[in-house]
Amino acid sequence: MTRGFFENIQEAASHIVDVLSGVLKVNTIFVATNDGMTNVILEAFNRREEWVVRGSELPFESSYCSLVLQDPTHHLTITDTAAHPLTCSMGVTRELGNRFFVGIPIMRRSGETFGTICIMDDPDYVISEADMKTLNAMAVFLGYVVDLESNLLLQKQKLNDTEQLKHQLQIEKERAESEAMTKTQMIALMSHEIRNPLNGILGLTDLMRTPDMPDEHVEYVNMIETSGNILLSLLNNIMNFNINDTGKTVVQDDPFDLVSTIENTVYLHVAQAMDKGIELGLNLEMNISQVFVGDEAKIGQLLANVLKYAIDSTRAGSVLVRALVDGNDLDEVGTLLLHVKYTGRMLTSDKNLQAFNTLDGKFSIQKLVGTNLGLAVSQNLAILMHGHIEVNSLGEEETEFQIRLPLIRHWELPQLASIQQRLKGKRVLLVKAPDILQGVSSLMRRWQMDVHMTSDSEQAHQWMDEGLEPDVAVIDMGLHQAHAVKLVHELKSSAKQLPTIILVPYGLHIDPHEAGIVDAVLTKPVRQLDLLNALSAILH
Repeated sequence: MTRGFFENIQEAASHIVDVLSGVLKVNTIFVATNDGMTNVILEAFNRREEWVVRGSELPFESSYCSLVLQDPTHHLTITDTAAHPLTCSMGVTRELGNRFFVGIPIMRRSGETFGTICIMDDPDYVISEADMKTLNAMAVFLGYVVDLESNLLLQKQKLNDTEQLKHQLQIEKERAESEAMTKTQMIALMSHEIRNPLNGILGLTDLMRTPDMPDEHVEYVNMIETSGNILLSLLNNIMNFNINDTGKTVVQDDPFDLVSTIENTVYLHVAQAMDKGIELGLNLEMNISQVFVGDEAKIGQLLANVLKYAIDSTRAGSVLVRALVDGNDLDEVGTLLLHVKYTGRMLTSDKNLQAFNTLDGKFSIQKLVGTNLGLAVSQNLAILMHGHIEVNSLGEEETEFQIRLPLIRHWELPQLASIQQRLKGKRVLLVKAPDILQGVSSLMRRWQMDVHMTSDSEQAHQWMDEGLEPDVAVIDMGLHQAHAVKLVHELKSSAKQLPTIILVPYGLHIDPHEAGIVDAVLTKPVRQLDLLNALSAILH
């Protein structure tokens, strides 16, 4: 480490006294320091008589220096110590006799006092203004040296502490890595050993199913299969969490279709939601023609874990996934906002979950992930991708996850942009069931189509009678099915034979004859690309 101007404060004081002795013709010059209790002479110079000795000590209150430091913002000048009311009765005055005295406080940058620079001579001594400026300058200089030397000493101590800490951390790091490696190998081996027989059990459930199997046995086989799939999902989460925890997860930055990634992830959970009798919705407030750069697999995995938790937490009601990219379309970097809102509270398997709720309705995701391995994996993935997850309570019966992830805009697919341009201004009659979804209508409006939406088939007829001439009709079979089928037949049998697209809820089977009379059949929740292609083929 580079040392300061001097080896120590003592050497600096000696240098200053030596300089002053050549400038000032006084008898005595000394530098003193104090700790509030004792006044110590660091360095002293005596020209004719020895009045002050280096290294001598006095109680602080018994020294002239204590008078100087009573007001450290000003110097103290006493022309005759024997006559001055502050010094006439002091013991040091009786020892030295009547003297001329000047004391300058030595101030540190922090405002603390270090000590004093003092001169003494006979009472008839007159100090010039230039000499007083010299004393003040030396006091400031010594204060600076004291700060510098103190900082260097502190840095040296910190360096020593850092070296010791570094050595200790290296030992702890090696020990932790060894333990982590052992844990990783054990988990990988355990997962492998459990996965093999588990896959065998799941395979046997398919072989056990026969057309003439009694309903009771079918239920037992389904229970075995469901339990096996849950255990397999748990093993996958354990492995993913273990990989993330060991720091081996690598985030890829490749161009990908964000809209399809989100749609595919949601579609994987449609059957699970349908089995529970809850509604699963998807609203994508983004353009399918935009390509982004990021890690497609990890974004899908993150959303899948949160979505599964939401579905598991919903006993009745709905789960709605809403996605948008924040920022201007011309910005290179945007923020993906994923909102997963569901009807329900936190899972009640942990009795301490109520304590996670804060005064503003937000839950601690750090505490919440401790109760669910899938959420823990998602939280780690979000951090790896420089994002984060929040959980908010929206009232007594609604909860929402908010996921924020930065993404880079790559390019816009010109073919899809061209199709969207051709759809601009086309009139659409949309007859759909009232549900949590506004996806189809918002999509077509984003493509600047003229959408006339209703959930009442009679209203649709009235609009047509009043002169509405749509270019295409989109009919939701989630309406009362008989009404929806009747409306489709009426539209197709009209003079204009209006092109018609029907939306079929997932799991609902449609009569092949009915499907044959329409122009396109799309499954809900509707994928953007499917809707775009259907409209493009009809309105070419």
